[in-house]
Amino acid sequence: MVVAYLAKRRTKYEIYAELLDIVARKGRCRLTRASYAANLPVDRAKKSLSFLASRGFLREEDYEDSTVYRITKRGLEYLETFKHMRKLFAALDEETLAERRTLKQPYREELEAPLRANLILKQEKTRVGEYVELEVELTNESEENVVLSRLKDIIPENFSATAQSDHQIPEGFDINMSNTELAPSAAESLRLSLRPAKSGSFSIRPVVVYDIIYDDKPSVTKLLEPDPVLVEVLKASITQRVGSGYKDLDRLLLGGFPEKYAIILTSVSCDERDLLVERFLETGASSGHTTFYATIEASAVEKLAEDFQSNFYVLVCNPQADKTIRALPNVVKLKGVDNLTDINIALTSAFRKLKEPPTGPRRACLDIVSDVLLQHHAIQTRRWLTGLLPELKAKGFTVLSVINPQMHTTEEVQAILDLFEGEISIYEKESRKGPRKFLRIKKMYNQKYQEREMSLVKERM
Repeated sequence: MVVAYLAKRRTKYEIYAELLDIVARKGRCRLTRASYAANLPVDRAKKSLSFLASRGFLREEDYEDSTVYRITKRGLEYLETFKHMRKLFAALDEETLAERRTLKQPYREELEAPLRANLILKQEKTRVGEYVELEVELTNESEENVVLSRLKDIIPENFSATAQSDHQIPEGFDINMSNTELAPSAAESLRLSLRPAKSGSFSIRPVVVYDIIYDDKPSVTKLLEPDPVLVEVLKASITQRVGSGYKDLDRLLLGGFPEKYAIILTSVSCDERDLLVERFLETGASSGHTTFYATIEASAVEKLAEDFQSNFYVLVCNPQADKTIRALPNVVKLKGVDNLTDINIALTSAFRKLKEPPTGPRRACLDIVSDVLLQHHAIQTRRWLTGLLPELKAKGFTVLSVINPQMHTTEEVQAILDLFEGEISIYEKESRKGPRKFLRIKKMYNQKYQEREMSLVKERM
């Protein structure tokens, strides 16, 4: 708690800080819960909460037929200012400091804390289902060794968390630090990916539990609460959907690919991957959607190119293209992926033939990403995609790209994946009937979708 109960009567400013802290910790707080937690009569708590809301420190909202309170940025600033002032007063008042050391709720750090903690939130706003990155920097500023035990209450209610280190283990609302030892002046960094399930304002206010290890006396357990951070979670956005061509996948996507999104499919070479690409293209072409396909091997789509010459365009990047597909007005042949400028010119030329504004959904499939990455490596491929993807989306295209992760290093694959709003993975694992292919949606920015994995059956694709 920001305000610990002293033996003397609380001032109104302490009560305000107590109520603000309770609301910040709950995320969404009802009157009765705030009244009970602050040890206040309901009528007095209501009066104080209404006053704080009228001054912009809290926000009142209707939720499930009752009024709830959420902390605002101004309210969080009040908490931090209040905490800072109490520390200054304590430095001038030894009696106050002695009282603080005997409190039953030791949430405040000592004036000369041997451990320094800093919270870094990568972005202050996110959406339901999206990940927000949080980093906690912990530095041992003492002359003794420090053992990190736990970060309490670092995972807000209605959030899931993934830690990037094996020895930092999410447990409920806490992170078990596995008794990580810090030598004097050493530092430890905790990186968390937090994913909210509900919208609202959430204060992240962890308590660091650690031990100071002395050579000449028993170890001492300490608690430290760093300055909190506030994250605003917006509702998941709802956009138009573009059918993938595979009904089971559309069910996972809750209707299809989000329109004007760039999605990447990670998969080794297999029939299931090829079928998924073919269904995506066939659905677009047969529905009258303007459909682009960039590929190395075009023999599988030759009939589509013949049947839908007015809206299906094929870009073949292969010196042997003449052997895989015959010449058609909607087919462009390049010598390969050596020259990315040639690819851009060919696409720009095709764009000029399109009617603007678009009269319906457009879709594009880039089945050359792995080939480009092999030829040009991560930096140049990123630069190419960074220019191409926004242009395609601006022209109304929903983009499906394909990459084979086993053809590249992990670092190169990761350099490409973060350019896309969506990621879908096809992988193989053992089942009761032997090895089988499965599909899972790994991310879909700002969108709701089913997270379960799905077994792929070629006969149903």
